[in-house]
Amino acid sequence: MRTTLDCLVCFMRQARSAGLLATDNPALQRQLLDGAGRYMEKVDTELSPPENAVGLYALFAEILGDNDPFAQVKQEGNDFALSLQEEIEQRIQVADDPLRAAVRVAIAGNIIDYGALHSFDAAATMQECFDREFVLDDYPVLLEALQGKPKVLYLCDNCGEIVFDGLLIKEMNRLGCQVTAAVRESPIINDATVEDAQSCGLDRICSVISNGTRCPGTPLESCSEEFKEHFQAADLIISKGMGNFETLSEVSAPIFFLFTVKCKQVARHLTERQGFEPGFLKGAGEMVLLRQLETE
Repeated sequence: MRTTLDCLVCFMRQARSAGLLATDNPALQRQLLDGAGRYMEKVDTELSPPENAVGLYALFAEILGDNDPFAQVKQEGNDFALSLQEEIEQRIQVADDPLRAAVRVAIAGNIIDYGALHSFDAAATMQECFDREFVLDDYPVLLEALQGKPKVLYLCDNCGEIVFDGLLIKEMNRLGCQVTAAVRESPIINDATVEDAQSCGLDRICSVISNGTRCPGTPLESCSEEFKEHFQAADLIISKGMGNFETLSEVSAPIFFLFTVKCKQVARHLTERQGFEPGFLKGAGEMVLLRQLETE
């Protein structure tokens, strides 16, 4: 997915959101907006939005003098998810189809996103997710693929969300799958790093590796050789979140995309890519479980 002009507007909104989250200093908040405005001239619209976000958030970190300005937000996200973990896991276990319930939970957890969203009710979303259906639903295909006990590469997204990812990974473990989770190499927005994954115990559920990049997505050309080896060797890839979809939507691989739609540009790209009528997706919280289309 390429960066659109509307993405530039979103980048400016992210500058304001980052300022409000990271500092109460109006002068620094103004510097973030001014810096983002200048950065817009450097944006390469041939790249995906997450790839363009790398330099933008590096600029934010420089202005704020903090390599991880969202550290507190990330910890709060993990703490929130951990506080619900036992209750949510019990609801999964008593569901008619625990795997499908765990998939719902993992997708619902994708709402915890300070890049695409600036306000959200994660608690309500997690409680309601068991009664919500997917607007795009390739679950039967995913279920069949998992029956073969594949080697799974699970591409994580945000802190907090990764706690709920762990519940889905537990279900895949029960099916005999061999799961490796991949997170970001270093901090950007509230995306999860190895340290964040360890802090909420994901490394006790499956192997955890870095993708070798700070990008809030998975641009394969920029990823580490270790990660690319895992990517090529995987029988099945679970791609969580919009950033991973934006960077991998045109990659030929056995990918299942699991995310909550939070952006009209992503909704439009997905609609066009799937050949749906315009307006099929509204970009307003739809839950997506989509197998990758065949690509040339």
